[in-house]
Amino acid sequence: MNALVSDPSQVINLMQEAAREIILPRFRSLEDGQIDEKDGGELVTVADIETEKWLTARLPGSTVVGEEAVFADKSVFDRLSGTDPVWVIDPIDGTWNFAHGRPVFAVLIALVVEGMVVGGWIYEPVSGTTIVGMRGDGVVFDGSPVRLGPPPGESGYVGTAARYLFERTEQRPDVVDRVYRPNCAGHEYVLILSGERAFSAYTKLMPWDHAAGSFLVREAGGHSALLDEGLYDVARPRGDLLTADSEATWHDVAAIMREND
Repeated sequence: MNALVSDPSQVINLMQEAAREIILPRFRSLEDGQIDEKDGGELVTVADIETEKWLTARLPGSTVVGEEAVFADKSVFDRLSGTDPVWVIDPIDGTWNFAHGRPVFAVLIALVVEGMVVGGWIYEPVSGTTIVGMRGDGVVFDGSPVRLGPPPGESGYVGTAARYLFERTEQRPDVVDRVYRPNCAGHEYVLILSGERAFSAYTKLMPWDHAAGSFLVREAGGHSALLDEGLYDVARPRGDLLTADSEATWHDVAAIMREND
């Protein structure tokens, strides 16, 4: 157990309270002026900003790298290269869904120590799904331990892939039965951890989107790495990240994603 986190459920409790107090009261109730557009067309709402500030003030030893804080001040990202433990926060992953009244969104938190993720938390406010994991302690999904692995006799995979990785995967129905475009990164990791999807692949690797989820999949027995087989570096998020329910699945899917390189 990390010194900052004697009880991992304390972090989930904070996420749930933030959702009750800030996020859910604004779900399908956002007013004019409470939705804005960031660089690149991404949306941000008053709930994103207030939730991140609320969590930042309450997480223990709060050195925080939050999506909205980095948008306001790019130097905040440099905290991930320091030696202090860092909380990485995505206050609402899936903001487009949230802003448009769609229920697929999540609060994501990861704890990073000396560049390594040592804890991950996912909370989906509408469904109530909670996933918690600390390094070496396994993963708990809605109160039950989860251990990943491909189903016996699986002949084709179902997963999620972004941009050109979607196009490459779609061309190989002999390996992948179905592939979807990303809708909410946090929820895609939930789908892997629940056994509903076998993999997810992303080309944009910001740590608030992927630090918690990729860690939880690994901790539950799955596999996550860059397509070149390097480790995902939260302080230098470059490359294409593939996360899968097992190392065998990872290698099968990685092979077809590399075919046109």
